[in-house]
Amino acid sequence: MNLFKRSMIFATFFVACIAMALLVASLGTKHWVNAKAKRAKNPLESDGRIHFGLFDGRKELNVAYGWRSYEIDVIHLLRYEPEFLIYGFWLGTVAMVCSGLLFSGLSAVFAAINTAISTSRCLTSVPGLYLWNFLAFVSNITAVGLWMGQFYTNIQYSVLSREDKDNEWTSENMAELGYSFWLVVGAAVANFVNIIIIFIANSEKEVETVIPVLEEKTNGAIMLY
Repeated sequence: MNLFKRSMIFATFFVACIAMALLVASLGTKHWVNAKAKRAKNPLESDGRIHFGLFDGRKELNVAYGWRSYEIDVIHLLRYEPEFLIYGFWLGTVAMVCSGLLFSGLSAVFAAINTAISTSRCLTSVPGLYLWNFLAFVSNITAVGLWMGQFYTNIQYSVLSREDKDNEWTSENMAELGYSFWLVVGAAVANFVNIIIIFIANSEKEVETVIPVLEEKTNGAIMLY
């Protein structure tokens, strides 16, 4: 493996680390959803701010008496108020983000191995890097699709607990996808960039194999003369 190819493969290590950092941040932050809320019977005198991630979040409600903050336990609401989120979409999103993190980690490890040594084993060789990055890309894109499905079938209509809805609060059409969600999109882009880098690194091999063949034919022609 020449210096150019080693450098390109090593670059995928850094990009994979960026993807991992984005996914860890998406799991740890609380802004998969940002929403506002109003009270139906006095919308001009009420205001609410809600944000939550895959596991927890916070809501702040104001009914002309000042802001009051409350913690949101997503897992608790999934258990006792199943209408809060569609469980299958939530579980699938968590699983796919974790899968994307795992495969991005594997791509980083094997990129480092291929930079240090040459290996012919399928899953650890340069072609194997296609597999890890492709699986990471598919996992992240699937997570994005599942959460968008969650958003458009459920979240856009309400992000409130039963108690809040009983108190005539509403968040219908006042929710948006938060930056935690877009971190997963960024991780998917990083995985796709890695696939392009690996393709470029492998295309260099084709150029190198042509030159010796041309030189051999030229030398053969000289020997005939």
